[in-house]
Amino acid sequence: MTMNSGHAASVLLALVLLWAMPAQATTLTIEEALKRTLVQSPGLQFYPYQQRIHDAAAISAGQRLNPELQLELADVLGTGDSTGFKNAELTLSLSQLIELGDKRQKRLELIQWQSKLTEQQYQLDKVDALAATMRSFLQLLHQQALLQWTEQKMATEQHMLDLAKQRAKAGNVTDADVTRLELKVLQSRMEHKSLLAEKRVNLRLLASHWASQPDFNAVSGDLSLLPTLPVLADVLTQLQQAPELQWWLTQSRVLDSQLQLAKALGQADLTLGAGIRRNEQSNDNAFVLQLSMPLTLENPNRGAVLAGEALAEQTKLQQQQTMQQLQLQTERTYLQLTQLSEQVLDYQKAVIPLAQQLLQQMSAGYQQGIFDMTDLLSAQQEILSAKRNVIDLQYALHLQLLELERLTGLPMVVKGPQVLTQERNSINLPIQQELFQ
Repeated sequence: MTMNSGHAASVLLALVLLWAMPAQATTLTIEEALKRTLVQSPGLQFYPYQQRIHDAAAISAGQRLNPELQLELADVLGTGDSTGFKNAELTLSLSQLIELGDKRQKRLELIQWQSKLTEQQYQLDKVDALAATMRSFLQLLHQQALLQWTEQKMATEQHMLDLAKQRAKAGNVTDADVTRLELKVLQSRMEHKSLLAEKRVNLRLLASHWASQPDFNAVSGDLSLLPTLPVLADVLTQLQQAPELQWWLTQSRVLDSQLQLAKALGQADLTLGAGIRRNEQSNDNAFVLQLSMPLTLENPNRGAVLAGEALAEQTKLQQQQTMQQLQLQTERTYLQLTQLSEQVLDYQKAVIPLAQQLLQQMSAGYQQGIFDMTDLLSAQQEILSAKRNVIDLQYALHLQLLELERLTGLPMVVKGPQVLTQERNSINLPIQQELFQ
């Protein structure tokens, strides 16, 4: 079967056009970004192995001591009556060390709390990893909003430039005004180009949180959607459950377990034994019972006990200081959130409407010849500047919300930017499931 040249040319042209078409835009959601971070974050990859190490240590700590088999041959290979083996005395015994002071249970409790501390450290690192991903995600949302703002600015300035060129032909606008507008358009294009370059870099930065290359070119979300701030009293109450404070609480339990084990190790253990003794001279057999215990005239573990008590007191002091610092940081962050929220409302309800009113008045005056192109351009810049400030304030507000959740554990992180409570809980899996899913 043959193909005519016209049909072949059409197919070739279609393939060339298909090849030249840009790839379809792929948008990443915050749920997917956080899930990838949980599963593939390099900083979280080691915790399953740490948990396996603790499991192995628990097996070792829970094992009971093995009995000891003893064989004793006495009165042999000597002189006189002890020549050879005719008066030999053979003793076969089995002894068992009995740990006193509940040492085995205290070792197990220490391993359990150490494992819990590793889990708490994982939770801390997970919060930091998710927060870092959210910061990169919000940064991309901010850049996307600025790109849209810049495009609107370019379109407005280009429209004014076209209008100025038309009026310049009629002699109503000076060449300097046209040049000024051309400069504005050029600067806006340069700003847009710079933002695109920054966006490409930040796409890679976001993907680096799960050690990958970006397979997306945009993120989904709207910075203008802001959650309602909780009451400060509720935030401070939630602070009691802050991940960092939970870590310190578990650390106190670990040190307390170490102290209890140190005290138990200062108590002497008991060795019990039983066996059979054979006397060749008399041709008799007898049972042998053994009991031994070291004389602890001084506690051999007294230094470890004193060190454990000092560490426990130090940890309690550090926990109190951490609580005070967290409370101060939380109150400061909440105050900044309140101020940012008020500024956003002021811009939306007062500044931008006034700027729009000023632009309308300037436009009407420009049509009547009262104002010149410079006045009109200045009014246009006022409203553009106000909108840019709103974008920056919304971005700063979301960053402060993220910091507040990182400090307190309150589910206020936004998902571009909807509340992330349900989404994060739905992927809050055990360590192995999160990292080996």
